[in-house]
Amino acid sequence: MSSGLQSAVEHWYGLERRRSDFRVEDTARLLAALGDPHRRYRSVHVAGTNGKGSVCALVERVLRAAGVRTGLMTSPHLVDYRERFRIAGAWAPEPELAARIEAIGALPEATGRTFFEVTTALGFDTFARHGVEWAVVEVGLGGRLDATNVLAPDACAVTSIALDHTEMLGDTAAAIAREKAGIFKPGVPVVAGALDRDARAAARAVADECGAPWRDAANVVALADVRTHAGGATFTATMAPWEALPLAIGLRGAHQVANARTALALLATLAAGGLDVPAAAVRDGLAATRWPGRLEPCPDEPRLWWDGAHNSDGLARLVTAWTADLALPPPAAIVFAVSRDKPARAMLEALRAFAPAAAVHVARTRNDRALVPDALLADAHAAGLAATAHDSVVAACEAALAATDGRVLLAGSLFAVGEAMERFGGAPGEIE
Repeated sequence: MSSGLQSAVEHWYGLERRRSDFRVEDTARLLAALGDPHRRYRSVHVAGTNGKGSVCALVERVLRAAGVRTGLMTSPHLVDYRERFRIAGAWAPEPELAARIEAIGALPEATGRTFFEVTTALGFDTFARHGVEWAVVEVGLGGRLDATNVLAPDACAVTSIALDHTEMLGDTAAAIAREKAGIFKPGVPVVAGALDRDARAAARAVADECGAPWRDAANVVALADVRTHAGGATFTATMAPWEALPLAIGLRGAHQVANARTALALLATLAAGGLDVPAAAVRDGLAATRWPGRLEPCPDEPRLWWDGAHNSDGLARLVTAWTADLALPPPAAIVFAVSRDKPARAMLEALRAFAPAAAVHVARTRNDRALVPDALLADAHAAGLAATAHDSVVAACEAALAATDGRVLLAGSLFAVGEAMERFGGAPGEIE
C-alpha cells in the first residue's frame, strides 16, 4: 500500500477497540452523509462463526460468472487492506481509496467511529462509485450490532454457530445465534447452514418473529456423489431452478462442501427472486473460487500448509479435513499463534491429540490482540506439549521448516497466515 493509505488505515485501526457501545445507527449516519451509497445496489448478507467468508466468495464468484458486476466485502485482510473490498474480482485503485478514506474521516459523522465502521462506509461508497450491481457482504462480528447491518439485503444466511467472541456475543450457542440472527429483516429470505439444534431453534425464532422466510440449505440443495480429495471436492447438486449439476470446488474439506451447499441455496434463492443465474455460471463460478488462507499449501514452500482456524470449532474442522478428506499423515511440526480471547489451551490439547509427535512452535502475531509467547508456552506445557517459543510467526515457521523434512502446519489465526504469506508467498492478488 502507499504510505498515504497505510497511514490512514493505521490511524483508524488504532481506534478499533476503544469503544464497546456499538450502534448500527452510527454507521447509518455516516453513510447518510455520503448519500447512502449502500442503497444503490442489491446485496447478500452472510453471518456465521465459521464459513461465512467462504460462502461469500463462492456466491460472488458465481454471480460474476453470470455476468453480474459484483462487489465483495470480507474481513479481515491477510496482507493488504484492499483485499477487504473487491469490484468484479479486482482491488479498487489505491489512490482513490486513500482519497476517499481521508474524505470520509473528515466528515463530522466520522467522529468517534471505529476502524471497521469507517472501513464499511469506504467499502459501500467504493461499490457505488464503481457501479456494482450486487454486493456480497460478510458480517464482521456478530450481526445485530455489526456495522454492515445497515444493509437491506435481498437474501441473507447464517453459516454456522460456535462459541467464539463470547465476551461480546454470549456464552451459549443459542445466545450467539440470536446475535447473528440480528441481520434478519422482514420479508427477506434466510438460508441456514449447518446449525446445531439449539442454534437453529434460536435463529429460527428470530426469523419467525420478524417475518423472514426460513430455508434450511439441506432442504433446498440435495447433494450426491460427494468426494473430497487433496485438491477440493466434487459432488452433484440438485435444486430448483437447475437440474442435477455435477460440480467441483477447489476449497478443501467436507466443511467446504457444506459451505458450498449454503452458497448454492443462496444462489437458488436469488434465482427464485428473478436473478438470471445460468447453470453454466454455477458450475464455472464454483470451480474458479479461491479463498486464500484456508487449508492450503504455500505455493512457494509446499511443505508449509496453513489454515486460519481461529477457534475450537474451526480447528476441529481442520483436523477432520486433514485426516479424513485430504488423507494426509499428521504434520511433522505445528506453528501456533492465537489471539488473547481464544481458548488457546483447549486448541493446543486438540492439536496434541491430532499430531502427538509433532514439534510445536508457538509465536505471537503483530496484532495487538495476540497472545504473547510466554503465555502460549505455558498453555502448551499445560496441554502436555514440549513447545518452543518465538517472537514472530515468520521465525517460528522458518525454525519449523529447518528442523524437519515433513509438512509444517500453521494454524490459530488469520493474522498469522497473513504474516506467513508476506514471507513465503501465496497472498491474495489484485484479481481473483
